[in-house]
Amino acid sequence: MPKILIVEDNTLVAKFYTLALERAGSFQCQRGRNADEVLAQARAGQVDLVIIDVSLANFTHQGKLIDGLELSRLLKDDERTRHIPVLLATAHAMEGDRERFLDASGADGYLQKPIYDPQVLVGKVAELLPSGKR
Repeated sequence: MPKILIVEDNTLVAKFYTLALERAGSFQCQRGRNADEVLAQARAGQVDLVIIDVSLANFTHQGKLIDGLELSRLLKDDERTRHIPVLLATAHAMEGDRERFLDASGADGYLQKPIYDPQVLVGKVAELLPSGKR
């Protein structure tokens, strides 16, 4: 069962993601509470995909505030974790944001919030997982 790490500072949104994915019946979800924890879990091979909110509040790495773009970049710049798909989730929906965010973060996918249909989330996660992990 693929392990999905949810990095989202809004508790209700994180619960929505967890319910949508776990009710789909084929995902196990956990929540990352700080960058160091996320990186440690990814490096330990405990994660198959990471969903990261672009605008993280009070999220730190080595004592410094970072956003979701920087956290994604840390995962993609690390040889041990660059293979893990990263899905950015954001309410930023201005023209050009998708391309700019994907370029700045190295992420593999982009999902616009709010998400009203759980199947949109489930489908995007399934699409990004390697075929052996679906």
